[in-house]
Amino acid sequence: MLEYYEKDNIQLFLGDCIEILEKAAPESVDMIFADPPYMLSNGGITCQAGKVVSVNKGEWDKSKGRMLHCKLYYYHESYFLMVTRVLQITEKIKLYKI
Repeated sequence: MLEYYEKDNIQLFLGDCIEILEKAAPESVDMIFADPPYMLSNGGITCQAGKVVSVNKGEWDKSKGRMLHCKLYYYHESYFLMVTRVLQITEKIKLYKI
């Protein structure tokens, strides 16, 4: 885990989110920003700003088959369990698909 940035009351960490969440104290986090792979790069298309565009983001986002999807489900389940442990009760998680 690498402390990426710190100023005043703000700390940003760069690293494996599971390792960072495991080390965080309960209810010690104000916000979590995450952009996990969604495994949606499957040759499909969508409409964006009135134009047909590819949904392919890269090799890292391609589906690797049914077994991997099962593993990803359990990964995301454990991730969200850790998130609920460290996130302060009044705060939020923001998930993005960038």
